[in-house]
Amino acid sequence: MVRIIYNGKIDGEFDGFDGDKLFKMANGTYWIQGQYRYWYHYAYRPDALITEEGGRYILTVKGQSIPVTRIDSVIESYIEGEFKGWDGKSIYKLVNGQTWEQAEYKYEYTYAYRPEVIIYSSGGSYIMRVQATEAKVRRVH
Repeated sequence: MVRIIYNGKIDGEFDGFDGDKLFKMANGTYWIQGQYRYWYHYAYRPDALITEEGGRYILTVKGQSIPVTRIDSVIESYIEGEFKGWDGKSIYKLVNGQTWEQAEYKYEYTYAYRPEVIIYSSGGSYIMRVQATEAKVRRVH
């Protein structure tokens, strides 16, 4: 039996499926891609349908479907000041007062001033997404 969980829109830009993409729905819920599949399609606030089929959640956009998992306890904030990517020891203070540090080595340079941040728990680790990059982090304050 197929049960409709969500029938609405993706919040903001959508550029398809790829790896472990994170999707925010217009109702504020977050879902993460549960299996690798690459499909590029750009759309702004496309229609999205999430169904439950045999205990699995399926996201369908423009006729293309992918298994997804709901992500709870998402932190949305902004970095105070500059973001310069990941250098292995990056520490970032957020405007909500929290401080997070990089939890494993990764080097990737990208620059942004006061970018939006999304932090969520996945597989026992916290992931911080900034711009189009992400790294495992841990909270230090």
